[in-house]
Amino acid sequence: MLKTRQLLLSSMPIYQKSSFTGQERFFAGFILNKLWNLGFWCGEGRRPHLGHTSIRNLPKGRPRNEAGHISAVAKRLHRFGFMMIFPSTGDYHVCASRAPAVLAEGIVLVNEFRRATGLQPLQLTDL
Repeated sequence: MLKTRQLLLSSMPIYQKSSFTGQERFFAGFILNKLWNLGFWCGEGRRPHLGHTSIRNLPKGRPRNEAGHISAVAKRLHRFGFMMIFPSTGDYHVCASRAPAVLAEGIVLVNEFRRATGLQPLQLTDL
Protein backbone atom coordinates (compact mmCIF):
# COMPACT_ATOMS: atom_id res chain seq x y z
CA MET A 1 0.00 0.00 0.00
CA LEU A 2 2.78 2.45 0.94
CA LYS A 3 4.73 1.74 -2.26
CA THR A 4 1.57 2.30 -4.32
CA ARG A 5 0.95 5.61 -2.55
CA GLN A 6 4.57 6.72 -3.08
CA LEU A 7 4.40 5.77 -6.76
CA LEU A 8 1.13 7.66 -7.15
CA LEU A 9 2.53 10.74 -5.42
CA SER A 10 5.73 10.70 -7.45
CA SER A 11 3.77 10.60 -10.72
CA MET A 12 1.34 13.37 -9.74
CA PRO A 13 1.84 16.75 -11.37
CA ILE A 14 2.72 19.28 -8.71
CA TYR A 15 3.56 22.96 -8.57
CA GLN A 16 0.91 23.85 -11.14
CA LYS A 17 0.12 27.45 -10.16
CA SER A 18 -0.15 28.31 -13.85
CA SER A 19 -3.20 26.04 -14.18
CA PHE A 20 -5.23 28.41 -11.97
CA THR A 21 -6.75 31.36 -13.77
CA GLY A 22 -8.57 34.52 -12.69
CA GLN A 23 -10.87 33.91 -9.77
CA GLU A 24 -9.39 30.45 -9.14
CA ARG A 25 -6.00 32.07 -8.40
CA PHE A 26 -7.67 34.39 -5.89
CA PHE A 27 -9.39 31.45 -4.14
CA ALA A 28 -6.20 29.34 -4.22
CA GLY A 29 -4.32 32.22 -2.59
CA PHE A 30 -7.12 32.62 -0.03
CA ILE A 31 -7.00 28.92 0.93
CA LEU A 32 -3.20 28.71 1.14
CA ASN A 33 -3.00 32.00 3.04
CA LYS A 34 -5.48 30.67 5.59
CA LEU A 35 -3.68 27.34 6.04
CA TRP A 36 -0.24 28.96 6.24
CA ASN A 37 -1.19 31.73 8.67
CA LEU A 38 -3.07 29.37 10.98
CA GLY A 39 -0.14 26.92 10.98
CA PHE A 40 -1.94 23.94 9.42
CA TRP A 41 1.18 22.22 8.03
CA CYS A 42 1.42 18.57 6.95
CA GLY A 43 4.13 16.33 8.31
CA GLU A 44 6.58 15.24 5.63
CA GLY A 45 9.52 12.95 6.04
CA ARG A 46 10.81 13.38 9.58
CA ARG A 47 9.02 16.70 10.07
CA PRO A 48 6.07 16.58 12.51
CA HIS A 49 2.48 17.19 11.45
CA LEU A 50 1.65 20.63 12.83
CA GLY A 51 -2.11 20.74 12.47
CA HIS A 52 -5.13 20.46 10.23
CA THR A 53 -8.65 21.79 9.92
CA SER A 54 -11.94 20.55 8.53
CA ILE A 55 -12.43 21.10 4.83
CA ARG A 56 -15.74 22.74 5.81
CA ASN A 57 -13.77 25.58 7.43
CA LEU A 58 -12.02 26.64 4.21
CA PRO A 59 -14.84 28.88 2.87
CA LYS A 60 -15.26 30.69 6.20
CA GLY A 61 -14.42 34.35 5.87
CA ARG A 62 -15.79 34.60 2.32
CA PRO A 63 -19.39 35.13 1.14
CA ARG A 64 -21.56 31.98 1.15
CA ASN A 65 -22.09 32.08 -2.59
CA GLU A 66 -18.34 31.45 -3.07
CA ALA A 67 -18.25 28.25 -0.97
CA GLY A 68 -18.70 25.92 -3.96
CA HIS A 69 -15.92 27.62 -5.92
CA ILE A 70 -13.59 27.46 -2.91
CA SER A 71 -14.27 23.72 -2.47
CA ALA A 72 -13.54 23.07 -6.15
CA VAL A 73 -10.27 25.01 -5.97
CA ALA A 74 -9.34 23.12 -2.78
CA LYS A 75 -9.68 19.82 -4.65
CA ARG A 76 -7.43 21.14 -7.42
CA LEU A 77 -4.85 22.35 -4.86
CA HIS A 78 -4.86 18.83 -3.45
CA ARG A 79 -4.49 17.27 -6.90
CA PHE A 80 -1.50 19.53 -7.66
CA GLY A 81 0.25 18.80 -4.35
CA PHE A 82 -0.22 22.13 -2.55
CA MET A 83 -2.19 20.50 0.28
CA MET A 84 -3.40 17.14 1.58
CA ILE A 85 -7.00 16.06 2.18
CA PHE A 86 -7.56 13.11 4.51
CA PRO A 87 -10.31 11.61 6.70
CA SER A 88 -10.18 12.58 10.38
CA THR A 89 -12.77 12.52 13.18
CA GLY A 90 -15.75 11.85 10.93
CA ASP A 91 -14.96 14.57 8.38
CA TYR A 92 -12.31 15.37 5.78
CA HIS A 93 -9.46 17.56 6.97
CA VAL A 94 -6.77 19.56 5.16
CA CYS A 95 -3.22 20.76 5.77
CA ALA A 96 -0.68 22.58 3.60
CA SER A 97 2.40 20.95 2.09
CA ARG A 98 5.81 22.12 3.32
CA ALA A 99 7.77 20.88 0.30
CA PRO A 100 10.19 23.66 -0.75
CA ALA A 101 9.16 23.63 -4.42
CA VAL A 102 5.48 23.79 -3.47
CA LEU A 103 6.15 26.70 -1.10
CA ALA A 104 8.02 28.59 -3.81
CA GLU A 105 5.05 28.35 -6.18
CA GLY A 106 2.40 28.76 -3.48
CA ILE A 107 3.93 32.02 -2.23
CA VAL A 108 3.09 33.57 -5.62
CA LEU A 109 -0.59 32.68 -5.25
CA VAL A 110 -0.68 33.79 -1.62
CA ASN A 111 0.95 37.13 -2.37
CA GLU A 112 -1.43 37.79 -5.27
CA PHE A 113 -4.31 37.25 -2.84
CA ARG A 114 -2.70 39.38 -0.13
CA ARG A 115 -2.05 42.29 -2.53
CA ALA A 116 -5.64 42.12 -3.84
CA THR A 117 -6.98 42.38 -0.28
CA GLY A 118 -4.55 45.06 0.92
CA LEU A 119 -2.36 42.82 3.07
CA GLN A 120 1.43 42.91 3.12
CA PRO A 121 3.10 40.18 1.00
CA LEU A 122 4.70 37.23 2.78
CA GLN A 123 8.30 36.12 2.41
CA LEU A 124 9.26 32.44 2.53
CA THR A 125 11.34 33.28 5.59
CA ASP A 126 8.11 34.33 7.39
CA LEU A 127 6.88 30.76 7.23
